[in-house]
Amino acid sequence: MPLIGCSEPTGEGENGGTAGDGGTGGMPECQNPEDCDDRNECTEDVCDPSSGLCDNAPVQDGTLCAGKTSLGVPRGGCYGGLCNFRPVIVAVGDKEIVFNWSEDRCEDLDLPDGPARAVRAEEGEIVLFANNAPTYRVSRGPDFETLQHVCDPPALVSADLQAPESYENWEWIWVAYREGTSIHALVHNEFHDAVAPTCKVGDPSPANPCWYNSVTYAVSIDGARSFSKPGAPAHVVAPVPEVWTPPAVPQPHGFHSLIGYHAPSNIVRGPDDSYYALLLLTPSQYSPYTFLCLMRTETLNDPASWRAWDGTGFHLRMESPYVTGNPVPECTRLPVTTGTASLTYNTYLDRYMLVNNGGSPIAGYPVCGFYLWLSSDLIHWGYPQLIAPARMDGCNIPPQTPGVLETVNILYPSIIDHADSTINFERPGRTPYLYYTRFNDGGLDRDLVRVPLTFKLEE
Repeated sequence: MPLIGCSEPTGEGENGGTAGDGGTGGMPECQNPEDCDDRNECTEDVCDPSSGLCDNAPVQDGTLCAGKTSLGVPRGGCYGGLCNFRPVIVAVGDKEIVFNWSEDRCEDLDLPDGPARAVRAEEGEIVLFANNAPTYRVSRGPDFETLQHVCDPPALVSADLQAPESYENWEWIWVAYREGTSIHALVHNEFHDAVAPTCKVGDPSPANPCWYNSVTYAVSIDGARSFSKPGAPAHVVAPVPEVWTPPAVPQPHGFHSLIGYHAPSNIVRGPDDSYYALLLLTPSQYSPYTFLCLMRTETLNDPASWRAWDGTGFHLRMESPYVTGNPVPECTRLPVTTGTASLTYNTYLDRYMLVNNGGSPIAGYPVCGFYLWLSSDLIHWGYPQLIAPARMDGCNIPPQTPGVLETVNILYPSIIDHADSTINFERPGRTPYLYYTRFNDGGLDRDLVRVPLTFKLEE
């Protein structure tokens, strides 16, 4: 795994590097262990009496660090000489509307329906992704203050095929990452069974009955003005592990029939020069739970090159059950409370940072809101820390809750630092923006909103 700091890539599934603030740390002179204190509880401070030099070797992986919560839950663990928890205080600034559905839409279905992502096109223009299927549009401009929503032409029009094995159904550009002149996209793909009677009964949205999700690939070579896909099935990144079978009994709501891989995070490049992304997995249409998985590739333009973490390495090839003829193994689940995820490497916190929506035991009761998680290796994550309370579908805290972001439901948190100089905005710092979608009326009327954040590490 790519630990923070220098790395020496070794083969597939092996350790990707060494920690940046673990290890020897310069070997200062010493007379006793106190002289060797590097203020890092994930290293063992030793004074070698024979040489009079310090050694700060990483402690055993999994050693607890950062103490426990008020409920007695460990807040972090040591991995590669780093604690995956750092206590953060988050200050939230004033709201700004980025996309106003009432004024900016090109048609009624033109609305924010996914986490906001941003890339710099080759000519330096900023392209913002946060739109809806089946006609997906982008916003663009010289900076974040002058973004213009582009009605025509759209960046991607869904194929909307009616066959689940095509993996070309309703398609959202969920992730974008520019490499050279190409902008690679991970596409969130949804097949909805509009025929099976068990998918229709009781569903409040007849256009979206049973969900059969997958992650596919598209690419743009014209600055995100248009995206194309390799010929099927070469465009598939993460197909559903089992063939589509309608539920045996009528479903009270389409979400109960959700299945497959979906909603990938940002792509981040690790110190081993591999590309990493998180993705959600709902393992069965009868399961109420969703899990988080990790995958990586060294070749963004090859959809079949992605491999999922299987618990020991990146060995799992995510194949289509329509090709193999049998259900295929699933990725290993990470110990993270799931939700639509934003993944970056935060330069101020010196850790990978995941931001998602959910609830966590705070002061003895669950708080719905947006949370941040920290990690040094993308596998082991510290205890979630609340950014701000938020009302969400199925988690409607009182609108008068102190610090609540909106009095209506919100979703799809993502982090974009306008001052980030990287092409793909993958390294935010201390003062990024939090973007999210605000559901004004519970239906189509949605706005894309951002608020400035300021992080401060607790002493």
